[in-house]
Amino acid sequence: MSTPVATPDRPNILLITTDQQRFDAMRLNNPATPLRTPHLDALAAKGVNFTRGYTTCPVCIPARRTLLTAHHPTSHGLTRYEDGKNWEPPFTVPQLVGDAGYQTQLIGKLHQWPQRKRFGFDHMVRSDSPNHRPDSKYHPHNDYTHWLQSFDPRIQPNNHGLNGNSRVARPFNLEENLHQTSWLADEAVDFLTRRRDPSMPWFLHLSFWAPHPPLVPPQAYWGLYKDHDAKPTVGDWARGLEERGSAGRPVDGAVGPFDDVELRRAMAGYFGLIQHVDDRINTVLDRYFEYGTSRRHEPTLVLFTSDHGEMLGDHHLWRKSLPYEGSAHVPLFVTGLNMETQSGTSDALVGLEDIAATILDAAGADVPETLSGANEGKTLMPFLRGQTPHVRDRLFGQIESGRPSNHYVVEGDFKYVRFQQTGEEQLFDVVADPQERTDLSGDHSYLGPMRAVLNDHLAATGQPVPDDADLRPCGNRLPSVF
Repeated sequence: MSTPVATPDRPNILLITTDQQRFDAMRLNNPATPLRTPHLDALAAKGVNFTRGYTTCPVCIPARRTLLTAHHPTSHGLTRYEDGKNWEPPFTVPQLVGDAGYQTQLIGKLHQWPQRKRFGFDHMVRSDSPNHRPDSKYHPHNDYTHWLQSFDPRIQPNNHGLNGNSRVARPFNLEENLHQTSWLADEAVDFLTRRRDPSMPWFLHLSFWAPHPPLVPPQAYWGLYKDHDAKPTVGDWARGLEERGSAGRPVDGAVGPFDDVELRRAMAGYFGLIQHVDDRINTVLDRYFEYGTSRRHEPTLVLFTSDHGEMLGDHHLWRKSLPYEGSAHVPLFVTGLNMETQSGTSDALVGLEDIAATILDAAGADVPETLSGANEGKTLMPFLRGQTPHVRDRLFGQIESGRPSNHYVVEGDFKYVRFQQTGEEQLFDVVADPQERTDLSGDHSYLGPMRAVLNDHLAATGQPVPDDADLRPCGNRLPSVF
């Protein structure tokens, strides 16, 4: 057998991302959930599982810029959803890893524009969604739908009738092997076992669309969860929405309340999509580390996270782009396979910026000076090496959008939320109250210091700082933005 080119000091690197998977949608993080994620749980338990991982801009495109650069959204310049925006970053992680001698490959969603721009990857298999959109200005190219239609040009993967933000759920309308999740895993196996360059280590970003809607898991996975008994959490502060009634709400509407049966089915679809991903990740790893192959003992670093979460009906809210735990708190772990690494759980504050910085460190790539700032990515490798890691005191999140614009700060046990349009404030003890049932903003002894922390951050990043007189603590009442 040939000697592996990957070494513990320069391992192969597998970054796996899902889309819209919340922190508690992994059973290791939430033993009470009916969801089963045995393969992700085992991987996370073998490495370091970070229980306080956040996305600093909980929406697709800005979060993925952060994964590409290790830069905070206020540094890479996008804090909102904005399609069709050309971006010329001074560097990207795949570019720097490639310069360090790695073969770099993307399989799945990148969600940058123009679609065929490589952003430093040697090669890409691009599928930004499971939908066929040949007439779209921003998403006309889709390698998944091209593959599907190579069997029969009449196949339309979105003939199930559900859109990409819908709460409506049902089983997938085609066979399981034709599901986008299955195809992405098969493409990853093909790259790792047949198309990779054996003379160098590899960096693969395997980027799943699931569990992002449409909520259409294969029939077998729908059957696992169709009778589940999970329910959304509704905080005391959100009760005011219940007066509105659920009839007639748009199926992709962001603010409820929503129909109970519809939500239960939505959760079944969401859980089914995640377990399908979990099984297919295991397929990829089993095939790569197959018994009897020289690959079996190759040192490989596995990183897992999601670009943002999903409110999933919590507090009568749906989708993402909000500062609450369902939207901003994501699963995040790093594991070494065939490597001597530490294992355990960490409650250090970490973000998507740190995933990108960790990849640079593991690859021995050059780290740009621009990553020296306090809000930029810091490597997580010391956690695995048993060294003293960088631990940040606070983490800042921000999104500028119409639903509604907000900032958040996590520091110590607390999360402070501010809505820009109204100056409304909320405060949660996310350690004692991880489901954010009670808003503590009526207590100024807690509110005042957190308000000051955000104001200092705004000033440091050149953003307007409001007068305290214009701020309005919600005091455990519904923010008027909803």
